[in-house]
Amino acid sequence: MFDNVKKWDGAPISEPGLYSHIPMEAYHAQLTVGPSISSGGLRTMWERSPAHYFSGSYLNPDRVSNDNPAFAFGRAAHKLLIEGLDGFESEYAIRPDEYPDFRSKAAQQWRADQIERGLTVLTPEDIFHIKGMAASLGAHPMVKTGILDGMIERSLIWKNEDTGIWIKARPDVIPGDCTDIADLKTTGSVDDDSIQKSITSFGYHVQAAVACAGVKAVMNIDVESFTLVFAEKLPPYAVRVVTIPAEDIVRGASQMKWAVREFAKCLKTGVWPGPGGGAEDAEFMGMSQWARDKIDRRLGILLPAQELEAYESTYSWEIEE
Repeated sequence: MFDNVKKWDGAPISEPGLYSHIPMEAYHAQLTVGPSISSGGLRTMWERSPAHYFSGSYLNPDRVSNDNPAFAFGRAAHKLLIEGLDGFESEYAIRPDEYPDFRSKAAQQWRADQIERGLTVLTPEDIFHIKGMAASLGAHPMVKTGILDGMIERSLIWKNEDTGIWIKARPDVIPGDCTDIADLKTTGSVDDDSIQKSITSFGYHVQAAVACAGVKAVMNIDVESFTLVFAEKLPPYAVRVVTIPAEDIVRGASQMKWAVREFAKCLKTGVWPGPGGGAEDAEFMGMSQWARDKIDRRLGILLPAQELEAYESTYSWEIEE
């Protein structure tokens, strides 16, 4: 177990390291002496655009924060399932039984009061489901053997050598000898398609690459595997543990490299382009290849071959280079 963990003192961080006691709101704010970006920010830069990242970033003075109830549930589940009850009441408020919903003025006022106090509001149903998830997780063989035991919610902070940009990573758990990293994910389903879609859509392979880079930079340890523990949010609360293939993490490392360089460029120029990179002329954009293939297959069934050839001849334009 890595024993050189630094307790954050509340001041901007100027030294790379593995830090404890960093509140989540501080982690996502101006945490370091210079601008910093987390795994989530890098993934937004890649998947959407620098403009989409900047819109919700702490760097944007006009940022508007809109919390999603699904995100609130996910954060609460992580808090209870990974960290336990310690400090839960200082961050969350559970809707009292006297308010069956938030339609009454009294219930709305109660919710507004909790938000004013800086608390995230949960419902009794949320807690019921989180308890169900906890029971299911506790019964899984890999959880029993300690996949979610180790250093909890430690923040890896380091400087990217190429750009000098500060990078942040915050794995849920760094178990044992630190050669594996584990992250808990709440999800609607743990079937094959859903898990593959989640890994792709949320860029979990990029998250893995960033965390592995952080462990290497801060702890000088080569991570051998990145494990995702998926738990369903509704009955039967099925649990599935998967390891991201090394080849996908290598892809994520290349995406991370591009996103860090793009972040540095945007900071320097003050320009945060949207999708397409701010092209000055119209771009060619048509249907996806999948949609084209689907249409072509159907036309091949409905139209005679000679008629298809006539259409292709009529609309075969040559585009000058």
